Amino acid sequence: MQNELLNWFYQNKRDLPWRRGRSPYRVWVSEIMLQQTQVKTVIPYYKKWIKKYPTLKSFKESNFDDVIKIWEGLGYYSRCKNMFNAAKLIKSSFPNDYEDLIKLPGIGDYTAKTILALAFKKKFVGVDTNLERIGYRILGLKTKTKRNHKRVIRFLEENQCNKNPGDYNEALMDLGGSLCKAGITYCNQCPLKNICKAYAYSSPTSYPTPKVSKKISIYDVAISVVEYQNKVLIMKRKNTKFLSGLWEFPGGKIENNETAVQAIIRELKEETNLTISNPVFLGNITHKYSHFGVNISLFISSPKSIKSINIDQEYKWIKMNNILNYPLPKANHKILDFLKKLD
Repeated sequence: MQNELLNWFYQNKRDLPWRRGRSPYRVWVSEIMLQQTQVKTVIPYYKKWIKKYPTLKSFKESNFDDVIKIWEGLGYYSRCKNMFNAAKLIKSSFPNDYEDLIKLPGIGDYTAKTILALAFKKKFVGVDTNLERIGYRILGLKTKTKRNHKRVIRFLEENQCNKNPGDYNEALMDLGGSLCKAGITYCNQCPLKNICKAYAYSSPTSYPTPKVSKKISIYDVAISVVEYQNKVLIMKRKNTKFLSGLWEFPGGKIENNETAVQAIIRELKEETNLTISNPVFLGNITHKYSHFGVNISLFISSPKSIKSINIDQEYKWIKMNNILNYPLPKANHKILDFLKKLD
């Protein structure tokens, strides 16, 4: 298996920036960014990151506000926070032992094994969704169970390449990302079709049995751009919250039996102790995260006074044209795009 796979890989491998020099640090950065994120999305973020923090040392000396600004828009912000915390725990050189790696925040079994294979040429196989899918199809396994998952891991590890374990891992990654996708397969071009049971059965996309997508909850929220003396109010989310460390306009969920106007007046009072009487409704914006969505009722409001302001988190009054200097959630970028169209 490995000969056919690697011969195909050397002729067809993708030219990706993190493959140009497999240092442990660069492999780690790329693998964390690639978690639940498409390659094409990651590439510009990775390039920007490496330009700003080319080495582990430069990253360890960084400020978190600067770091999360680079990450802005990539999503799953806990990944960034975990990387920042992990860097502080790495003493001198990058760990090259499995047990040491999985002790670091944000590094699990897959990431640890992938780093060891790619950066240290150790005989590990990091099995993510792509590699798991290939294994299920080759072995002709339909049902996703713990037993079948172990069979897939054992099969992929038994066929690992002693000489080039990193190439073997990347070859499987490329195969899963190009020919053996979840919803479409290009079996005639696949170097492993002759050993693939799903190919022999002429139904590879039914291996393993696809998950039924769960409906995500949609929440109605009210948000306001609060203006005072030509400045707007932004608030920094606490580190214990979803999207921690990002800045946003104030607001929150609309409660049952409450109008959007009532909600934004209440939310601003609860969050800031500011009193507003006539918030102006601007329109609706929708946004989906991985596990839920929001339907935003957007307002603009202007308190007569801010003497009563009392906020238990970091906040700033800034000029609107300076807002992009702060890392914002994607939903707030949609708000900014919306506001531009009103100008």
